[in-house]
Amino acid sequence: MRRAEGCAAIFLRYFGGMQWEVWQLWIAAAIGLVILEVFVPGFVLACLGVGALAGAGAAALGWGLSVQLVSVAVLSLLSFFFLRPVALRMSQSESTRTGVDALVGRECRVTTSFDPATGLGRCKVDGDDWRAQLAPHAQADLAGERASVWVERVESNTLIVHTQPPTS
Repeated sequence: MRRAEGCAAIFLRYFGGMQWEVWQLWIAAAIGLVILEVFVPGFVLACLGVGALAGAGAAALGWGLSVQLVSVAVLSLLSFFFLRPVALRMSQSESTRTGVDALVGRECRVTTSFDPATGLGRCKVDGDDWRAQLAPHAQADLAGERASVWVERVESNTLIVHTQPPTS
């Protein structure tokens, strides 16, 4: 009867006989840190991964452990102060709008003419038919069926639209 092997036993069976160089360990640490960065926000582990690459370079050049650790620390700090802000700015771009916020400024087609008294009608954006309210009610005659109007803002399930495209 064969016993179930644990993960550590399997790992040692396949990799236990290998002779790992120090620079390979630093590369493995860098790869592991970058993979873990996927699960932790903030780009901190990625900066440590960049530092581990410096340790790999120092080890490959044959420098001692103290030089490797200092190079890891220095490059990690440099990447934390210089690369991390750039990465945060790129990941938190405000130019990408989603949901109803993405409708603001978009052109839509009038599917039901606007009522001059209430300013209410219907518009179609990307195949979706929306309840719409014309901001200046007096322009209801300009926004007949199939006319183009532009979304100014969204209030609940109603698009607030104008007959003129946004200037900005």
